Amino acid sequence: MNPHRNVPCIRCNTILLVATSAQTVQVQCPKCGTFLQIPGVSSFTAPDDLDFEALQTNYPAAPFPTQQIDGRRRQTAASPQYGPTAPPPYAHSRTAPRGGIPSWIYLVAALVIVPPVFCGVSGVAVYFWATNRGSNTPISAAGLQNVPVPDALPSLGPVERTFASGVTTHFVRLLGDPTVAGSRMTMRIYIPAGTHYNQSLPCVLVAPAGTPLIHGVSVDPSDSYHDETLPYAEAGMVVIQYSIDGAMPAGAENSDQLYLKSLPLAYQKFRSAGAGVVNGRNAVEYAIKKIAIVNPQKIYCAGHSSAGSLALLLAATEPRITRCAAFAAAYDLESRMAEITSDVSYRMMLPGIKDFVAESSPMNHVDEFQCPLLIFHALDDSNVPLEHAEDFRKRLQQAGKDATHLRVTGDHYTPMIQTGIPAAIDFFKR
Repeated sequence: MNPHRNVPCIRCNTILLVATSAQTVQVQCPKCGTFLQIPGVSSFTAPDDLDFEALQTNYPAAPFPTQQIDGRRRQTAASPQYGPTAPPPYAHSRTAPRGGIPSWIYLVAALVIVPPVFCGVSGVAVYFWATNRGSNTPISAAGLQNVPVPDALPSLGPVERTFASGVTTHFVRLLGDPTVAGSRMTMRIYIPAGTHYNQSLPCVLVAPAGTPLIHGVSVDPSDSYHDETLPYAEAGMVVIQYSIDGAMPAGAENSDQLYLKSLPLAYQKFRSAGAGVVNGRNAVEYAIKKIAIVNPQKIYCAGHSSAGSLALLLAATEPRITRCAAFAAAYDLESRMAEITSDVSYRMMLPGIKDFVAESSPMNHVDEFQCPLLIFHALDDSNVPLEHAEDFRKRLQQAGKDATHLRVTGDHYTPMIQTGIPAAIDFFKR
């Protein structure tokens, strides 16, 4: 007797190799799961001697539950009520395919998928590192000490212009190392009319306004804007209007393409200068070392809007500032610039912008103020909400700082010219 015989599955026609036995045995097709009753034989001559009708008896209609997938009935995982408790004896498939995915496909998939995934994960890690770094120059008194003062400070030079009031202006350029923050500044200096003794006049530092606080601004010989500077000089004070590192090129304000192209470098220079604090410190140095009539005990700073924010930062970090007047300043930069700091494109273009905005927000430097402050704000300011000024006032009061708060009617700019600067002149002369 042949010890094995070939039996076709009556459901899927898979050929099963079944051990020859004199007794009826039950086997399960490994491909479709059908149970087959194989009658016993004393001898085996050919597969057609079998009664194939008898093979169909006593098997479940569906050994595994099925579901409709893509128009086909597909077997799913066996449920407890189906299938035998032990595998059928002596059954295996000779012709059924082994099934599964060839191993070489796994290798190719690994070579194709793993490198991009690794690069993607690495890129995300680099992105979060790049977009959350701190500023290059910490906005603090200690941070200022780490940035050298320009060695060669030029003299005041010839008179640039004489106003009807007798005030004269001089234009000064610092030509230091371009790799050092604040070493390539420009300044316009206003000298009150008349003759003055050494160290007899106070000095007011005023930076240009109108920046979004992510880049600097220049002071050029062609500038004819004196509304925020000349009144102090006509009141008997030396005035230094100074540039802030990271100025945008001419025409950038009228071209989105040029603006976005120039912004990353301008931002980096602005950030390296501590949001302009380094430039203010250098203006203090120039006033004391090169303008003999300036009293070093009476160095003040003032500014409107973005320049008001810088004036507050300078007052918080430069101990030689003895009074500060801020008009409609941006006090809470984290709230004001939340849209930029949460924008992925800006965070990629301006590394560390979120930390830098937090560090350059005057609201986060309240504890560092040591000099008297004048905080001027209009009730109907549409640029800087009055609520921000009130929050800043409360923080100053809670910290016990010497601050005078002046509220007037009007919008962002005109009240500063009409009321704010005269109030600041009185404040400086007290």
